[in-house]
Amino acid sequence: MSKLKELVSRGVRLIVTDQPEGGEGTAAAGTPEPGEREIPAEAFEAAEPRHVTHSEVPADVVDFGAVYAEAGIELPLHGYGIEKVAEMLEAKRLQTLSREVRATAVLAAIEAAGVPLRDVIQDAVRRDKALDAFEAAKGREVQELHTRTKTRAEAIKTEMDAFLKERNDELEALKAGEEKANRAFLELQSRKRREEDRLASLVGHFLEGGENPITTAAPPPASDPAAAAPASPNKPDRAS
Repeated sequence: MSKLKELVSRGVRLIVTDQPEGGEGTAAAGTPEPGEREIPAEAFEAAEPRHVTHSEVPADVVDFGAVYAEAGIELPLHGYGIEKVAEMLEAKRLQTLSREVRATAVLAAIEAAGVPLRDVIQDAVRRDKALDAFEAAKGREVQELHTRTKTRAEAIKTEMDAFLKERNDELEALKAGEEKANRAFLELQSRKRREEDRLASLVGHFLEGGENPITTAAPPPASDPAAAAPASPNKPDRAS
């Protein structure tokens, strides 16, 4: 709880200037009067700014004027708000005075202008509530962003895991396909040699010397399927 909120929750006891005799307490109950000595907590219950659940003002705003404007905070008709009082307190001619004397001087000035001090404090309370609401709205935005970021990050991770699994499965399938093709090719070479040997043997029955037209080739290394191309028919390596 802010110090201002804690203060107004208990009511406010004010520094007062001299008043005309009988001036205190002459106003009707609940009616603000320039020289009142105490302001009850109930006086600030109605000091509510416009309710803002989602603020269009960025969190890094430097001038809170935009926050106050978004909350619909306007100066009282008499023109005296907390900022006006701040200017009065910071006037050069008051800077050499003590804090209490400056407060008394400003209070006397606004009372002379017929301005109830509770209006000034209510203006400050409205601004404080607007700041609290702004902070809460931005806090919700951060939490919502955190939730969206976490959800999206988890979705991206799931997509990445699925993509990697798919690619790994593809790599395994490629490897398995290559190994299968290699085995099939080696088996083909073995069957081919047996068939060539059979053909060469059959043809050899009818040859008297000379070269056997049936060619056979030695199998290439198993690790180099590309080198397993059949030997040229112009270079027979064996004859029956």
